Amino acid sequence: MTKKLLAALLAALMALSLAACEEEVGRDDGETPLLEDVDTSVFQKNLHQSGTGDLDGICETKEGFYLNCDLGPGLKFRLYYLDKTTQRVTVLCGKPDCGHTDPDACNALVDAMGLWTDGARLFYAKAGTGGKRVYSEALNGTERREVMDLGAAAYDRPIYHRGEVYFVSGGVIYAVELGGDLKDARRIWGRDYNAEAPTGGYGAYDPAMPHYTLWADGDLLYFMVNVTQEDGTQKDTLFSCPLEVGEAKKVWETPDKETVGEWETTGVSVSQWYVANESIYFYLSGGDFWRSDLSTGETVKLADTSEKTLYGSAVFSDSCLCLLNDRPMANPFDGTLMVGVPLHEGGDTVLVYDLEGTLLKELSLESLGPVNGFSLLWCDDETLYFNANAGRDPSTSTLCSLDLATGEIQQIYNWQ
Repeated sequence: MTKKLLAALLAALMALSLAACEEEVGRDDGETPLLEDVDTSVFQKNLHQSGTGDLDGICETKEGFYLNCDLGPGLKFRLYYLDKTTQRVTVLCGKPDCGHTDPDACNALVDAMGLWTDGARLFYAKAGTGGKRVYSEALNGTERREVMDLGAAAYDRPIYHRGEVYFVSGGVIYAVELGGDLKDARRIWGRDYNAEAPTGGYGAYDPAMPHYTLWADGDLLYFMVNVTQEDGTQKDTLFSCPLEVGEAKKVWETPDKETVGEWETTGVSVSQWYVANESIYFYLSGGDFWRSDLSTGETVKLADTSEKTLYGSAVFSDSCLCLLNDRPMANPFDGTLMVGVPLHEGGDTVLVYDLEGTLLKELSLESLGPVNGFSLLWCDDETLYFNANAGRDPSTSTLCSLDLATGEIQQIYNWQ
């Protein structure tokens, strides 16, 4: 059931692209507001939280956002551009009269793993025969070319931070200069499963191999991995390592319910987490909002969010937590809540907290009318971006932005 709903939501964005493809990528001519600079040299943390599967990569420049959309099994991956000034979404192809259906001809049809920019060009990793490679293209979707080899194909998404690409190959984490040679990559962590496999490498998700969520903040690389404990249970565990040569060390693991109480997926992983300020901030759906100091291990509750919503989904920025008071989908056969699924349903209010736990705003979404389900995508200090689906019909799905200061909602693209 969940997979069908997810595929329906994602297919809607394909319909959006066909309508938008006649528009030129970029801003309208004429005077535009002054936009703040964006540091494209560092890992863009707030853009790496979407767990719905519909956006496998997001990166930001001064003028707009680049999105890599996974349209679901049997459909197509596509690159899109969201202009900040016009709030218009366009297919990132750059070829006039392209129908965006032929992957050999269309620059936008890319099955990318991660997305980043150095400010001048767009980069992404792509798995294929013989391994995973990094490609780049101009910001208008033209001039695609291969940049570097990342070795054996791997499920884990690479990241870019301070001129280096951090990636996983065969269960091992490596770092190499953007555009550099694979033989110069330095090993950071892990056991080489490629060397043990009789065929060498793998191309799909392998539950027997460790899989990492890579993260970077300042002078440290972080990676989250699910670790089997001595008692046989599993917990998401966070490690850190200096960007320069240094030893990785364990700095945090999913807390026990004796510390933080029970929540929706008690014991294995938290619902949403964010590393900043030498701390990990985490939200527990069915629980509350917490912070753990990564140097001392001290864990403190920042806000009793369960008093506002028993469940909920969330995304972070460097200054705030945006929490939607939605709930897990109900099983259509017995009515029980399907906890742990990526899509939630319902909800009519976004709660905005600062990172000290102070409730700043309660912003209503009721102006959107009846909404069946939401997917929170990302937020910054000023705006929350999300997908809203008003019914089972994917034509009623809308990409929206919410101004966190005024509560104004803008439908970036409505494909009714």
